[in-house]
Amino acid sequence: MVFRSMAWLAALALAAQLTAAVQKKAKLPPRYDKWLNEEVVYIISDEEKKEFQKLGTDEDRDKFIQEFWDVRNPLRGSPRNPFKEEHYQRIQYANEHFGRQSNTPGWMTDMGRTYILFGKPASRVPFVGYGQIYPMELWFYPNSTSSPSLAPFFYVLFFIPEDIGEYRFYHPIIDGPLKLVRGSQFNSNADVYKFLMPVAPDLARAVFSLIPSEPVDTQNFEPNMTGEMLVSKIRNFANDSFEVQKIRELRYLRAKVNSWFLVIQEKPLEISSLVLSDPTGRYWLDYGVLVDDEKYGRRAPDGKQLMVNSSFRLLNEKGDLIVEDAEQRSYPAFENTGSEKKLKPFVLANRIPLAPGKYKLEVRLDNREANRTYKGERVIEAGEGSRVALAGPLMAGAFERPARPDATTPFQYFGIQFLPSIERRFARERPLRLLFQIHLPPSERSKKYELEYVLGHAQDRTIRQTFTDPLDPAQFQNGTLLKSKTIALTPFEPGDYRLVASLKAEGSPQVLASSTVSLKIEEAAALPGFYFLPNSRAAANPGVAAYIRGLEAMGQNNQEQAAVFLRESLDRNPANAFAGRTLVRIYFSTHKFDQVTQLYNRLGITPFSGAPETLAQVALSFWETGKTEDAKQVLYAAKSYFPKDELLVAAAKRIGEPAPPAVR
Repeated sequence: MVFRSMAWLAALALAAQLTAAVQKKAKLPPRYDKWLNEEVVYIISDEEKKEFQKLGTDEDRDKFIQEFWDVRNPLRGSPRNPFKEEHYQRIQYANEHFGRQSNTPGWMTDMGRTYILFGKPASRVPFVGYGQIYPMELWFYPNSTSSPSLAPFFYVLFFIPEDIGEYRFYHPIIDGPLKLVRGSQFNSNADVYKFLMPVAPDLARAVFSLIPSEPVDTQNFEPNMTGEMLVSKIRNFANDSFEVQKIRELRYLRAKVNSWFLVIQEKPLEISSLVLSDPTGRYWLDYGVLVDDEKYGRRAPDGKQLMVNSSFRLLNEKGDLIVEDAEQRSYPAFENTGSEKKLKPFVLANRIPLAPGKYKLEVRLDNREANRTYKGERVIEAGEGSRVALAGPLMAGAFERPARPDATTPFQYFGIQFLPSIERRFARERPLRLLFQIHLPPSERSKKYELEYVLGHAQDRTIRQTFTDPLDPAQFQNGTLLKSKTIALTPFEPGDYRLVASLKAEGSPQVLASSTVSLKIEEAAALPGFYFLPNSRAAANPGVAAYIRGLEAMGQNNQEQAAVFLRESLDRNPANAFAGRTLVRIYFSTHKFDQVTQLYNRLGITPFSGAPETLAQVALSFWETGKTEDAKQVLYAAKSYFPKDELLVAAAKRIGEPAPPAVR
């Protein structure tokens, strides 16, 4: 008995020592504590915060902080970080202008939080000095964060409850309109709305809906739940599933390449790109970048290979990043020429699934030893529209039939592997091979067409040839035709040439679509090597291509199209929790509540268990479709994951407090 007591006391003493050690370790030096709990408190995720708190040395903390800002730097690799600069400017502004009502540091206020996250509002209207309403301010924002989790436009409403304290967020459900007014004449939400409409219509609407595009319920005058979700998202923006996923991907990308470099280059990279649709109507972007200089990489120790860090970024028209990836790999690149090893140029090729829209493609090659980055850009457009369209040409120095055709391989179409000529330099001894894709809108698909090719010398107009191919409607599939052309170059003298391809209706001189490219014909021109970026194969994994297209459609602000792709992704890979949560958000925001409930019934709670907003949307969707008991069961399960979440509290106020499921 004594032995057991002593052992028990020793265990307690050891536990106390361990607890003290953990507490001592958890106490951060003041400057790191300020960074974590003040400077980045609204933009650091819980995941990152836990990682930072585990660090034991100042050196590791400094590295983490540097990485934290580098990941968020829109000028990847630049010593200047506009995101960081803007963030600290916003903190300074918040401290100078907010918190005066209660002598609170500005960054700690709800106004300060909102300003730090989103910057200066597009409009800011105070409502002060009204006898019947408490002090309020209405801020209006366009969504400039690139986050699809926020509406394109939204209000944020602040008020001082009971005229005491500081301005704080107005919660449409938890607070309700009656919290904003005083006086015996206000007995219902309808009274508040009718009073505010002549005073300020925008304020009257915002009290019931913080999303300008949403209609106000003028029958029952119930505030919209989406406003409560907006406030919840602002209060926990760093942990929004889209933001967390974005930071994870950026960190993963940096881990693969280790570091980025300042863009210093003598000339842009040579890039060839082509957007084509497959037989199912899905679009693919193929691009190739020419590696023709050792400075683009680093010679491997064996002297035979070139180690290359390559990456791409796909952005929408506004410049918001949608998709990004990078690889580091060695490629056979050197051949013996006497006593030296000479670089043999090669092409790195990649394939990216595309949703219809306009994009900017950025391709980079990083030489870390030389502290140099080389960059090329292309404007990309996918989607035929309502006009006759001619995509291409892809100009290939050769083509071959692979033993195992693969529809996910770059520049491989219908079982033929094309080897693009990035520099457009062709030997007379080999024919020029062209590839086009022609699209006809429904109104033009019964006509006959012809594709005319004119290959002429750039200076000597007497050296030129014209070729014409007839195009019959039967050749097209759903209005689309992939058209190849081979042109013998032996009749042409070496020199600079121009190729013009023109699409015309048969018998008509009018050009409906055309393409013009320059090229060089030489006596001899070596074919470069051709390698695929391994990540191009990722699109072959179940649901990956559809998921990427879903992200792109969201980047184009096309939620309807995004929903189609995300649903397709989930059909092929139900484990994609991010796709599931995003699809719920899209369906819920478009009031497709039955689609939300069907998705939940199919997938269960597991894919949604990490996001209280999604669980609230699922519960509310059941409630909206008249399944109150199902709604309460979802809410009960959700509260077991997040017992104090404000959004779930608001959902319970709307639906009714959940009770434990009945035992059957």
